[in-house]
Amino acid sequence: MSIGFTFKAKTRKIDALKESVKEMAEESGYGLALNENWLTVSFCTMGDLSMEWERESGLRGQWLITGNCCSTPAGAGFHAAAVRFLDELGQKRLNELLVDDETEYYNHRDFERMKREHFYPWLNALKRHCAERGSGYSNFCLCWDMEQYQPEEVPGTVITPMGRFNIENMIKQTEKNGISWLAERFFIWDNEEKDALYYRNTALNYLWEQCCFVPSRRSSEDSVCNQMIIDSLEQAAVLNPGLPLPVDAYREICSLADREPSIKEDAPKMESDYPVGFRKREVTHSFGTLRLTLPGRLKYEWETYGDGDGCNMWRDSASDSPVWRVSGFRLRSGNAEFPEECSPNDPEEFEIPGGRARIGWIEYEEDGQTAFQAVCDVVSGPSQYLITAAYMHKEEKDGIYALMRKLKTVPDTPAVTNTESYAQ
Repeated sequence: MSIGFTFKAKTRKIDALKESVKEMAEESGYGLALNENWLTVSFCTMGDLSMEWERESGLRGQWLITGNCCSTPAGAGFHAAAVRFLDELGQKRLNELLVDDETEYYNHRDFERMKREHFYPWLNALKRHCAERGSGYSNFCLCWDMEQYQPEEVPGTVITPMGRFNIENMIKQTEKNGISWLAERFFIWDNEEKDALYYRNTALNYLWEQCCFVPSRRSSEDSVCNQMIIDSLEQAAVLNPGLPLPVDAYREICSLADREPSIKEDAPKMESDYPVGFRKREVTHSFGTLRLTLPGRLKYEWETYGDGDGCNMWRDSASDSPVWRVSGFRLRSGNAEFPEECSPNDPEEFEIPGGRARIGWIEYEEDGQTAFQAVCDVVSGPSQYLITAAYMHKEEKDGIYALMRKLKTVPDTPAVTNTESYAQ
């Protein structure tokens, strides 16, 4: 269930088209990913317009362009901006442009009508979905990228890119204040222009979904994330000083970025059902059928060995906290068993959801210092996994073991996708 549009067109000079898109994106401050056969323009967080092309047959064949734009959950403002972008590109470089816009905004250009007839009913459908099914799940997600980590489970709540909502409170507030109340908190780009609400919600998305709440000096990625949050909230405060903002989170990020806050402590504060930031707490990562719960501040890396092989690694590069590594394989037939050799100290076997685990630890020397490693083998059907956590301090073992006891495996079945109409 989503809102968007598709289009097709032709052009004689594909290089000229790509150059026009590049110039238009730069002028508007949009991101651009450009490849030999496709491109994607990023208007905002979760707001992309994509197109690809192929050459017609024959000496005089033109280039056939096809494209699409999914406007939810970015919002109606993004939808309108993408239509305007396509308009301008059509005037410059496209022939025989045909647009299939399910909102019909491409034809009537009435922004409020589009919100009223499509984006508000879509959001109402999500609200009904929460009311009818949310209580039956321990981790109920809407518009969440299931390929990334899963936030901590909190019954009675819904996880979204804009944060965690208490389902009962969300329904009560929407019934009291109308669907526009929820729209202002759910969509990145709810209004026609990039106003204060847009900048606040951009910052909220970064705070909830991407921010690790670590010093900017840890990595360029952390620096960019922290800076985006600060800049967006300060822009929101300039455009609308009365708009409630996540002031406490803003001041925390300023401290992590070594930047003096410009938004005062007594600025209007935005209410939230829960403390901001999924990655402030533990999150769960997927590796095959394995589910591994780790502190949210740890970032994923692919560690390459000298022979060209490698493994999955999670660590906090700014500290000497434990470094986690995971590898695994799957048998073509039969069920996996623990390796016969068991070198770790104090081996212990126990059941986990969907399989069995065996943990232990070893001591070794590294750069003249004593170091330790917790080792965990997991078997589940034909799959076998090796999880290790290297640590420097003996007292860290109990915390590592506690996380290893949270390991679980899930059935290797395709994900279920629910498709519903948002028509009322």
